[in-house]
Amino acid sequence: MHYDIIGDIHGHADKLEALLVRMDYRERGWGWRHADRTAIFVGDFIDRGPHQLRTLEIVQAMLKAGAALAVMGNHELNAIAWHTPHPEQQGEYLRSHVHPTMGDKNRRQHERFLEEVEDDPVRHQKIIDWFMTLPLWLDLPGIRVVHACWHQPLMDWLRPHLTGQLQLRPELLQSQTGPRRCKPAAIFGSGDP
Repeated sequence: MHYDIIGDIHGHADKLEALLVRMDYRERGWGWRHADRTAIFVGDFIDRGPHQLRTLEIVQAMLKAGAALAVMGNHELNAIAWHTPHPEQQGEYLRSHVHPTMGDKNRRQHERFLEEVEDDPVRHQKIIDWFMTLPLWLDLPGIRVVHACWHQPLMDWLRPHLTGQLQLRPELLQSQTGPRRCKPAAIFGSGDP
């Protein structure tokens, strides 16, 4: 199997499509496909660029058609946490909306995505649900893929708290989000449990 690794699209659907063309992928009725290679997306589909939803449509169509694989990036994790109510703080979320300094920063980082989904709560929830289906890493024959850092001790610690497909469980997300909590190095970079 031959793979093309594609990272950090950040809502730049036009650049993604140009890259796919340059790598000899062709758009079919069901999405982009290469004759003999598979794309692997390493997360960070959203935030920053002008085409959040179009980017997600491209990636989701490729995954559905079997033309791609994907892992979660920190921006997907942040979107999930932004959307998930905090279990202990009424009116707050796992990624703060109201903290005096962090709330504004969090919104600014996530603003481009929110501009496209905030007025459509059903679609927003469907996207969050899809983010939750993304594995934190892939361990394939001949290749390992993760968004930020292959840190085996932390991955060993995380594994029993994930689904069988290496996806986040809501209870892990709630226990590991917030000040002074361990955040998965597999997504964010470094750190120990």
